[in-house]
Amino acid sequence: MKIFLIRTLALAGLYFISLTSISMASASTPTRSPKVEKPLCRIEIDLAHPSTYFRNRGVPAVKVNARSLCNVIQREVVLSVQLYKVGLLFDHLVATSKTNAALPSSQGKKVENNETFVLCKNKKVTRYYGVASATALINGQRVSAPPARSREIVPIACGT
Repeated sequence: MKIFLIRTLALAGLYFISLTSISMASASTPTRSPKVEKPLCRIEIDLAHPSTYFRNRGVPAVKVNARSLCNVIQREVVLSVQLYKVGLLFDHLVATSKTNAALPSSQGKKVENNETFVLCKNKKVTRYYGVASATALINGQRVSAPPARSREIVPIACGT
C-alpha cells in the first residue's frame, strides 16, 4: 500500500510539473475552457473480523466494512458489500448489504458501508472474506466500480 501511495504521489508530481511546463510553453496560444477535474475513485474493503459491536452485547458475529473514496463529490452511491465464507466445493454468500442512495450519508467524497454481518451459530473456525462494488453519480454521469475483494481470507471462530 505504501509503494502504491508513493508511486501515485510521484506520478501526480510529474503530472503537475508537465502540466505547468505545457501551460507555460503555450502561454501565447488562445485560452481554452477550464479543465474539469478527472475523478479518481476507489473502493476499499477491510478484512472480515469479529464484530466488536455485537461482542459487547454478548452476541458473536463476523462483519466486514467497506468504503467508496473519491477526490470529487459522489452522489447517490450504492455501495454493495457481500460477506463470504470459504466452502469445500464453492464459497457461500452469508450476508449482504447496500447503502441507500437517497440518504445524505450516500454522498460526499467518502461513503461507508459498515452494515454487513452474520451472527455466529457456533465456534467452528471458518474462513471469511468480503467483496464490495459500487455505483455512483459523478459529475452528472452514472459510473460503476468493479468489485474489490478483501486482500486476505481470515479464519475466525464463528461457524454459520
